[in-house]
Amino acid sequence: MSLEFNIQSFIQPVLYILNKAGKPLDTHKISKILYFADREHLAKYGTTISGDTYMKMQYGPVPSTVYDIIKTIQGRKGIISTDLVSPFLAVVDGSKIIAVSNFDADEFSQTEMECLDESVKSYLTKSFDFLTNHSHDEAWMDATYTMDELKIAKAGGADRKMLNYIKEHNELVNARFY
Repeated sequence: MSLEFNIQSFIQPVLYILNKAGKPLDTHKISKILYFADREHLAKYGTTISGDTYMKMQYGPVPSTVYDIIKTIQGRKGIISTDLVSPFLAVVDGSKIIAVSNFDADEFSQTEMECLDESVKSYLTKSFDFLTNHSHDEAWMDATYTMDELKIAKAGGADRKMLNYIKEHNELVNARFY
């Protein structure tokens, strides 16, 4: 699997959010809209949309790879090549992010688009403080740095059956056969 393909899987949800928002967004707003969409999808369907790892930061959960992509396009020290990101995202007003291309609808399931749409609708107009406080859920509070996927699902309202499914799925994905 190429780095370009991996980056695409993280860029597509950001493009979706930006295209649906119809305006430039800051890193905080993108991170929180994506977190709430991922949390809802994880709780209902057992998987995240972004596939990203969330980190506990002062102002709430931050998707690690998406954050690196945004830092790269903002010209801050990043680990990703600007050439991989610049065809899709750009910076305006010093630090806000805009989409310079459309998202690829084929990259999303119907349930993923529903969760992203609901998150954009619910959180696009919310303030920095609201998003920060609302994202300081039990998964964020219990984390030291990397947030636990099971706790994110639980914070999103997953029932015991779904939590068991996620746990078993993660065990299978991470199984090592010698």
